[in-house]
Amino acid sequence: MRRVALSAFALVCGHSAIHAAWFTLAGNPLDNSADYIQVDPQSVVADGVLRTLQVRVSRAQTRTSTDGVAFRSFQGIAEVNCEKKTARYTSATFYNQPHFTGPPVTTLTYQPNQVRPVAFRQIDGDYAQRLIRAACVVEKTGG
Repeated sequence: MRRVALSAFALVCGHSAIHAAWFTLAGNPLDNSADYIQVDPQSVVADGVLRTLQVRVSRAQTRTSTDGVAFRSFQGIAEVNCEKKTARYTSATFYNQPHFTGPPVTTLTYQPNQVRPVAFRQIDGDYAQRLIRAACVVEKTGG
């Protein structure tokens, strides 16, 4: 089933590269001056209409999150609702350095009423919708 998840991401998300277990949706993870988005297709867990998966984003410049956290990169868990075609973060760990290096600045956990939409602001392309479509292709996880 894990191979199916990886294939689904490759087909739905289009051209990309795989670096370790991470699938690059946008950008170049080898370029320190570039934004990039990665997902871990092997982390997809299906539960009814919901899917969860790991997502990480590295930015070319320091940004500030909705919660006021300055960061260069973050790694989080996204929850996708396939029925509503929406995605939100349930947690995020922020770093001052690109590529998720150095000590974490903070880790935030978001309750269901604290909606932090999966949105890749100022990165051209509809990558949030691609992520949603790809995650929803996975119907079952596990053996």
